[in-house]
Amino acid sequence: MLEMSDAVDLQVVVEGAEAETHAVGLFNWLGSEDELRGRVRPQRRAPKPGEMGSAVELLTVAVGSGGAVAVLIQSVCTWLTSRGADVKVTVTTADGRRVEVDVRRAADPAAVLREVAEQFPAAVERHGES
Repeated sequence: MLEMSDAVDLQVVVEGAEAETHAVGLFNWLGSEDELRGRVRPQRRAPKPGEMGSAVELLTVAVGSGGAVAVLIQSVCTWLTSRGADVKVTVTTADGRRVEVDVRRAADPAAVLREVAEQFPAAVERHGES
């Protein structure tokens, strides 16, 4: 089980048309959240076979106690619905747990948060307590 009392790095991958542009936009958006400020780092993914290089399509978010995972997911949902673009955001832990959000799913953040509660129960419980 993910212990949210310790800092954990989550990978946030942006996929779709103009993924690099959207990743930079999401990076800026997440950085404006009080609970995430200073916890988000842009990274480059390893190039796929046949690619010359990689654009910034990956963000690493350090989360811990205080419901940062729930804040992250809610912020991603808001960002996606404000964009309306055909973009998918996948949040993954080192142990392989993942939550995928696209524009359609982001329109129902409560459903996404229910999935997050299943994947990251400690994070959502702590968020509900604060």
